[in-house]
Amino acid sequence: MLLTGYSDILFMKIIFIGSAYPVDREAEIRDNSKSGIDNAANNLQWALFSGLDYYFPRIEIITQPAIGTYPLNYKKVYFKESYFSHKAGTKDYTTGFINLPIIKHFSKYWSLQKVLRNLACIDEEIVIIVYALHSPFLKACVNIKNNNPKVKILQVVPDLPRFMSGSKNPAYRFLKLIDSIIIKYCIKKVDGFVFLSEGMTKELKVGTRPWTIMEGIYRSEIAIDPTAKEKNKTILYVGNIDERYGIRNLIKAFSLINDNDYRLWIRGNGKLKDYIIKATKSDSRIVYLEEMPRQDLLKYEKRATILINPVPSTEKFTKYFFPSKTLEYLASGTPCIMHRLSGIPSDYFNYVFVAESEDPVGLKEKIMEVCSKEQSVLDDFGARAARFINEAKTPIVQAKKIADLIEKL
Repeated sequence: MLLTGYSDILFMKIIFIGSAYPVDREAEIRDNSKSGIDNAANNLQWALFSGLDYYFPRIEIITQPAIGTYPLNYKKVYFKESYFSHKAGTKDYTTGFINLPIIKHFSKYWSLQKVLRNLACIDEEIVIIVYALHSPFLKACVNIKNNNPKVKILQVVPDLPRFMSGSKNPAYRFLKLIDSIIIKYCIKKVDGFVFLSEGMTKELKVGTRPWTIMEGIYRSEIAIDPTAKEKNKTILYVGNIDERYGIRNLIKAFSLINDNDYRLWIRGNGKLKDYIIKATKSDSRIVYLEEMPRQDLLKYEKRATILINPVPSTEKFTKYFFPSKTLEYLASGTPCIMHRLSGIPSDYFNYVFVAESEDPVGLKEKIMEVCSKEQSVLDDFGARAARFINEAKTPIVQAKKIADLIEKL
């Protein structure tokens, strides 16, 4: 498929298949979820929509929202279908599915297959953009491609499934093995790839197929009024609070700071939540923030002295990982401290403070070094980072990479 300029894209049929939450159902999903929702993936997909709309006015969205499974992580056994509009004038679709363990995957595949059936006989070029290596999505799309040679599949890869969970449960690992076999088969049928880090290209063996790197998108859809900084030197972490994300190291590093003028705020969900709650009881300077609307969270990011990402570079998954919060951190104007992760493009390290030593002592020293700087110095550093994100990582700039890639399919 070769386009002769973006004007030709106006006449193409583009379908985006993903797991975003329709705006009019987000409250319903949040209320029924028992373990939090995937805000990072949802925000990235909506940012993608706003960029893709610029190049693909005919784009249609089909979503199967990422929700926990009934009964442990979600209150309802069935997720109902519905229509929504991702922008004025569109008619997008949320498929329904049975939300039971194991059955959920089959149900999502069947419902998506049913929606896509009409594409098998359409006599025009179609590009299906698939978000995430999710076997129900991929299998349904490959089936359609097998029946219609005019269908092209463009796979967006935000994560590699085998690195997405540290669970050692034998049953879970067996099911993930079956899932990976299905994905491995389907990947052979994909025509092009959008990766969040370059390391993914070798892991998936893309060969000569076209690909691009789009590590993330920042969409400044929420205006935040000027917010005063905290009087205390306040460190804020936002994200997953599982073991491999460096949370214990952060708590240990903070405990080494013998200064009552420091505060540590943590907002996130994960297996170490109880560990965090226990830490707040033994050290009153540590505060666990409950889930809140994104607009309120952005205010906390502006109030903090520094934002921190303690994920260690020694974790293997970081080769294939771009922390989605990096964009939001930098765009906030509040300086960020992180380790030198290989999955993050080198230009980002011009706009963050890097903790080269990754043990608790090294992290503690970097926190104190940055917090000891004059506020005016921190403000200037943060403002420069915010300009970088708002100029180079906007939806239209980043979506252009996808538009360019489609020309090569």
